[in-house]
Amino acid sequence: MRFSTPDDAVRALVKTVRALVLLAYLSVFTYPVVGIEATGHYRPPHSFAQTWARGIGLTLVTIAGVLIIYTLAFRRRRLQEAGSKWLLFIGICLLPTPVMFLSTAVGLEQSKNVEFCMSCHVMKPFIDDLKNPSSKTLAAIHYKNRYIQREHCYRCHTDYGILGTIEAKKAGLGHIWKAGTGSYTLPIKMRKPYNFAICLDCHADSAKFDKEAAHDGVIKETLAGKGNCLDCHDSPHPPPQARSKE
Repeated sequence: MRFSTPDDAVRALVKTVRALVLLAYLSVFTYPVVGIEATGHYRPPHSFAQTWARGIGLTLVTIAGVLIIYTLAFRRRRLQEAGSKWLLFIGICLLPTPVMFLSTAVGLEQSKNVEFCMSCHVMKPFIDDLKNPSSKTLAAIHYKNRYIQREHCYRCHTDYGILGTIEAKKAGLGHIWKAGTGSYTLPIKMRKPYNFAICLDCHADSAKFDKEAAHDGVIKETLAGKGNCLDCHDSPHPPPQARSKE
C-alpha cells in the first residue's frame, strides 16, 4: 500500500486505530452474551471489571502493534525523525505498561476460580472429591449445597481482609512454582495448621448454626484454639492416601 503524502498515511493510521478501538469496545459489551447457549443451568454473571480490563488490554496491545508495524513499514527511511521515535516509544514502552498491570490484575482475579486450582494435575484428587455429589467431605458438602456461591477453594483458604488476600496470593505463587518445577511432595498437605476462624466468617451467628445445640460455646473455643470444626465433622478433603494420586 502506498500513500501520496505522509498526511494520507497518518489519516489511514488514525482510521485503523479508531476501527480497532470500536471493535474492542463491541467485544467488551457483547462478551457476556455471545456464545452463551440457552440452557436450564444458572450461570453466574461475568465480572464487569475483568471484562473491561480484558477489552482495554486487547485494545492497547492492538494499537501498540499497529503503531510499531506502521512505523517500521511506512517510516522505515525516517526512523531517525522525532515523530518515528515517538511512535515507537508509545508502541513499545508506553502502551504495554498499563497492559502489564491490567493483565496481572485479571490473572490474580482468575486465580480465585476452582478451574485455576484444577489446572494443576496434582490437585485433581481434591477437585474430583469437591465435585463428587456422594462425597461426605466438608469441601464436597459445601460445594454441592452451594454454601459458597463461587471461588470455593479461595474462600475457605483465605483469611478475610487485605493481609489475608496478600498472604493467599503469596502462597499461591509458591504453589505455582512447586507445580511447575515438580518440587512438591506427596501426599499434598497444608504447610501450616488451618485457621478454623475462617469458617466462622460465614457460619457464626447464622440461623442454621445457632439452632444446633452442639454449637454452644464452639465460637469461643475455636477462637481460643481449644477446638475446631473437625472435632465433630468429617475431614475437609480426601484422606492422605487418595491425595497421592497424580
